[in-house]
Amino acid sequence: MFTRFMIGTIGYIAMLIAPTCYAQSWSAFDAPMLSEQSQQIKTSVSTLPEHHLATARDKSNAANLLLNVFTEQQAHTLRLKNELKAFKTEPSDSIWSQVKTTKQSLDSLSQNKAELLLYVEPQVNEKFTGFGPDGVRQLLLEAQIAKTIINFQLISQYRNLSEFFADLKVSPFPLLVLIFKVTIIYLLLKWWLNVGPKFIVSRLAKIKMARLKSEPLAGIFWRYLNKVHISIAWFIAISVLLNLLSGLPGLGNIIYLTVVVNWVFSATITISLVNEFTAHHSRHNDVSELVSLRVKTVKQWVWLIMTSGIILKVTQMSVYQGTIYSWIRTFMLIAFALLIIKSLNDWRKIVFTLLSQTDEHPSYIKWAIKNQDNRLLAPFATALGVFSLLNQRAFHKIFNNLLRYQMFKHAIAYFFRIEVAKQSVADKENTNMVRVKGDEAFLYVKPGQEDSPLVEDYAEEELNELARYVLAPVPALTLVYSERGLGLTTLFKRLIHRSKSEYAIYINCPYGGYSQLIEQLNLALGLSEQASEAELIQFLRQSQQRYILCIDNCQRLVSPKVNGLSDLMKITKLLRRGRNSHGVVLGMEQSAWRFIDRARGERLLFDKVIAMPRWNEKQVAVLLNSRIDSKGEHALSFAGLKLPRQWDEQDLSEQQRAEQGFYRILWDYSDGNPTVALRFFRMSLHQDRTNGKVFVRIFSAPDAKELETMPKPMLAVLRAIVQLEVASAEELSACTQLGFSEVINTLRYFQNRGFVEMLDDKARISDHWFRYITNTLHNQHLLVK
Repeated sequence: MFTRFMIGTIGYIAMLIAPTCYAQSWSAFDAPMLSEQSQQIKTSVSTLPEHHLATARDKSNAANLLLNVFTEQQAHTLRLKNELKAFKTEPSDSIWSQVKTTKQSLDSLSQNKAELLLYVEPQVNEKFTGFGPDGVRQLLLEAQIAKTIINFQLISQYRNLSEFFADLKVSPFPLLVLIFKVTIIYLLLKWWLNVGPKFIVSRLAKIKMARLKSEPLAGIFWRYLNKVHISIAWFIAISVLLNLLSGLPGLGNIIYLTVVVNWVFSATITISLVNEFTAHHSRHNDVSELVSLRVKTVKQWVWLIMTSGIILKVTQMSVYQGTIYSWIRTFMLIAFALLIIKSLNDWRKIVFTLLSQTDEHPSYIKWAIKNQDNRLLAPFATALGVFSLLNQRAFHKIFNNLLRYQMFKHAIAYFFRIEVAKQSVADKENTNMVRVKGDEAFLYVKPGQEDSPLVEDYAEEELNELARYVLAPVPALTLVYSERGLGLTTLFKRLIHRSKSEYAIYINCPYGGYSQLIEQLNLALGLSEQASEAELIQFLRQSQQRYILCIDNCQRLVSPKVNGLSDLMKITKLLRRGRNSHGVVLGMEQSAWRFIDRARGERLLFDKVIAMPRWNEKQVAVLLNSRIDSKGEHALSFAGLKLPRQWDEQDLSEQQRAEQGFYRILWDYSDGNPTVALRFFRMSLHQDRTNGKVFVRIFSAPDAKELETMPKPMLAVLRAIVQLEVASAEELSACTQLGFSEVINTLRYFQNRGFVEMLDDKARISDHWFRYITNTLHNQHLLVK
């Protein structure tokens, strides 16, 4: 009985509700039709050809059609106003259907008007959207249309809300689903606001702990997200919520609120991102006035853009892009122009303060500096200053990025050296300037000593790698090769100092070769100088201490000829037979190692081979600066050095710019060899006879044309001398397969021109010609630098 009663009750209620609900539901599917006049105009507009294909006749037809649109807009506005009055007096579905038809027709006319204004000639567009009489008439017409549409929206909203509440009485389920979704959004938002900051900070901390040389893309992403994640979270939550609400009956006008939310949050996020970007890349974060003004300017511009975007978007959605839209856009442009002037006036003091830090300016900047206090010209002058600073900053950024490439740095230094050489002719003609020669030059540019400052960052990675192999308590036999003068001896002494062991020994391989080296080893280890190889091996095997042997200049054990590696093979075999966990490092010149590498091929000889790098520009500059005095009796002066302005040295004084520019030239000429750079630095010293001061002037580089055209046999002799370090005529004859008398004549030729210097009847490449000789041999494919 109860079941039958419930079924009957539900059926009765359904019979009462169904007719009304179905009637309303099906009537909602009847889309409003356009009026006949509006439909005709829409059809005419759609039949116009594409704008880029339109002829003068088509544009004339469009202008006439535009006049018809104006007439129909007036008529439809008046009709809609009367129909709304009638509906207020007697609300009925039939009248409301007419109202929606008229409103839809008016919207279509406004849209057609916007299309035609873009289609017609510019002068016609200006006539109806400008500030003339016709423009004002169109403004008043669009104002009436907007007022009528607002009245329609209010009535429509009231009807939709009434229907919505009536539907809730039948089924509140959609509202419950909405509440459930809103609750989920709230919980997700609350969860992220609690967890998000901790998670982002942990990612940033992990990236910082990695201590990378440059910030990775992941670090940039998390750093920027850390500034805007809260705004983004709120933006997403509110956007999803508004999207849910807009789907409910009667809440379709929330789309206007969506526009405001989108622009406001976009402005907030943009301000945070721009401030983070400028703060991270600015060089003036220590100036509080500049930082506060920067933040203030960013906010002003972003909020003005946001306001303009909201107003233009809402206007376009309401009355389309007609006269009101054009007027608002014009006023916005005026607002932007006024803000530009205000921003320039705010930044005027800072801009010209930054410009005053540079001595040389183009003519237009000189004019700007002169007129910076003129009320009428000050904004324009400031704009020129801003352009100059931005252009300078962009150029510095590009230039500094290019300076990471050695080829570009060498090219810049080469062109500067040519320019300096041209400008130094006057100094050479000055009879009061004489070059400082001999030992006197070492008073101004000091030679290296035990207590000389070290360039710690040079070969730091190579030293660490060598220490991992040699200082560990395991057997090790390694080799380090280097071009002459790069600081291999200093590296060995740094390794000994790092070991902190009294059993770390440095040995300079004698010129006598293997037999004399064994005597040196015996003495260093506390054995008799005449001890045999067997005694030396036995001592190394039985030693309770771990010895670290750094044997320098092992190129003296190598001869570039058949069986020229016999001495080197003997010493490596002896050291390996010593067993135990001793560490041995052999050092030799690069040319000797190239010969060994070609001769041995892939056969293993050393546990590890390490190459010494060339010095970079900064390291050479630090070394040269540490060897001179800026004050005192032996002070050097770079005053009067005619160096062109270098683009990466804008913040330096004239003295610093000349000094750094000259160091760059020395680095380029020496190709990263500090010994060569020091030699030509000393050759650059000139003393003024009138006051006794010593000045730095450009050095005279040797002319290498003769080397480039030298016969191959003579170049072979030079190569052999480079490989042997010092060589007698007999050794050179054996290495080059040339006759003894021919070698003697060649050495006399070299000595006459200063290519070599003789040490106890042995030839050695002179420091003065070392770089040019190695360059020539490299260019001739006789030597690998």
